[in-house]
Amino acid sequence: MTLFEQILNTNLINFLIVISTLVLIYKKAHLGDLIQKMADDVKESVEKSSRNAQSAISEYKQTKKSTKDTPKLQEEIISNAKLNAQNLKEKFEQNTRFQEQEIKSGLEKIYKNQEDKYKKMTTNEIYQACVELAKDETLNRLNDETHKKLINSSIDELDKIEGSLL
Repeated sequence: MTLFEQILNTNLINFLIVISTLVLIYKKAHLGDLIQKMADDVKESVEKSSRNAQSAISEYKQTKKSTKDTPKLQEEIISNAKLNAQNLKEKFEQNTRFQEQEIKSGLEKIYKNQEDKYKKMTTNEIYQACVELAKDETLNRLNDETHKKLINSSIDELDKIEGSLL
């Protein structure tokens, strides 16, 4: 045999060993199942994409149909929005007026209560001052001499009354 034939035989044997090893690894690692699973996943992904595409086309058609009436719907929405805004404005104004009246009423009550309180306080202070002044004036006027004059005057008056009765 020539060198070329020997190299060819060796390479052929090596090739058979590599093929045998690959077949053995393929069987041991269940690569067939793994490849089949990957193929099934790809197939399922393609089918899912196809379904999604059909769904998107259907949705596009429905959207296209519904957009035909878009200007009319926009006018209705704008009209309803204006009406709602007007109603909200009126309700807000009404609530504001009501709250303003409540605040005014509350403030008037507070003012009236404070006014009455201070009137009472002022009246009491004036009354106390008047009583003190009257007491001081009465004590000043009722010295012994004035006291005697009042007693004598009262006795004279009683005598007059007694004399007119007899």
